[in-house]
Amino acid sequence: MHLLLIVGLFVFYKLIPRSGIPIFMAFGLLPMGLVSFILILQHSKQGFYTLFGIQFLLIVLSSWVDLKIGVATFALFLFIIMLTIIRTGYEDIDWKKSRNGMLWCYLILGLYYIFEIINPNCVFEAWYMSIITYLLYPIFCAILVPMAVRNMKGIQWLLFIWSLFVLYAAAKGYWQKSHGFNGRELYFLYALGGAKTHIIWSGIRYFSCFTDAANYGVHMAMAITTFSISLFYTKNIGLKVYYAIVVIAAIYGMGISGTRAAIAVPLGGLVLLVLLSRNWKTAIISLIALLSLFCFFRFTTIGSSNQYIRKMRTAFNPSTDASYQVRVVNRERMKVLMASKPFGYGLGLSKGERYHPKELMPYAPDSWLVSVWIETGLVGLVLYLLVHGALFAWCSWLLMFQIMNKRLRGLLSAWLCMNAGFFVAAYANDVMQYPNPIVVYTGFALCFAGPYIDKTMRKQREARKAEEELEKQTI
Repeated sequence: MHLLLIVGLFVFYKLIPRSGIPIFMAFGLLPMGLVSFILILQHSKQGFYTLFGIQFLLIVLSSWVDLKIGVATFALFLFIIMLTIIRTGYEDIDWKKSRNGMLWCYLILGLYYIFEIINPNCVFEAWYMSIITYLLYPIFCAILVPMAVRNMKGIQWLLFIWSLFVLYAAAKGYWQKSHGFNGRELYFLYALGGAKTHIIWSGIRYFSCFTDAANYGVHMAMAITTFSISLFYTKNIGLKVYYAIVVIAAIYGMGISGTRAAIAVPLGGLVLLVLLSRNWKTAIISLIALLSLFCFFRFTTIGSSNQYIRKMRTAFNPSTDASYQVRVVNRERMKVLMASKPFGYGLGLSKGERYHPKELMPYAPDSWLVSVWIETGLVGLVLYLLVHGALFAWCSWLLMFQIMNKRLRGLLSAWLCMNAGFFVAAYANDVMQYPNPIVVYTGFALCFAGPYIDKTMRKQREARKAEEELEKQTI
């Protein structure tokens, strides 16, 4: 063992001057990767926790080295699914939880995406890369999350793993603001043209370890929504304080991103929370918070001396915003072209110049839902909205009428409210980028796992009561 340690230190010593920091970091993380691999092998049914953490780690590493995050995450998902299937041969695994409403919804939607292969404009490489986000990630989450998350502690573990990434992302944004950008970030800004959208009239839009500021801002807003609501349904005082710190860090990250659409996430989440609340006090508090936020940005000038608040406030006055007006004009032009393409240009081709398709939309999509419209046509967009509308309705019904435990209902509501806000923001920005998809689909899958968790908690409570009654009779 000591010999291995000496050899390892010697290799590290040689790597630093010869390979540079990125490769040195990658080599240094090999032990962590090996431990993760062993954990997945030993606990494949709970392997989703490891996978959930690894996807955030990949995002962090991508800001230092070139990584194909989508391919890596897909491979890990597939690996865990295969391990679980293999374990079925020698271990009793209950697949009933995985055969849920979310799985059926995406299988139905998936049929349309598979038929998109015969779209005359389809480029298989673009289709293959896009089907992962459109279909495979939701299906994998629908299968794996209910199997892995079996109690309230499981939900809290997911929140803890996510919180570490949120704190890092906020700290990374602070570092960019205070100390500047690293070489890869400067390359993105000045060689790839990112400066056009990130160094603007209102100042610099910081993007931390994300692909762009919009993705960063919306992800931080997702964390604000989820952890703010979770805070009120957590008994542990230390955990409450920790969640509050995460929320403050996320607010800072959202602010320096300069992403106006991000404010739609907590607002959209609060609207759904009012509808889900079976407690009138919670509904009133949520409604007051919603109206206060709206009035603050729409009818006051408080904080306008701050460039980030001033920019965020413009989102509440779209008629006076030049950027919004350009979007309106472009969408009208898109309507003319899309009239002859009810099935769209093909998956992955809304920004598919590099695939060289036969036809290409001349106007860049300004949001995720517009991308869905361009790629799958009016038919695909209607199906997409119907399926996701059904998912929200189904999950809401489960939370309101199938889950009796108030704390569990509150924690799951936090994830569903975050999803609601995310899709509101998806109308304004192209935010279905890593790591957002996995977090969003995890939110839906947790709601379908909720009734099983609630049932287990009821059985445990009844068993404890039975034991107490038995003890009383014995005494």
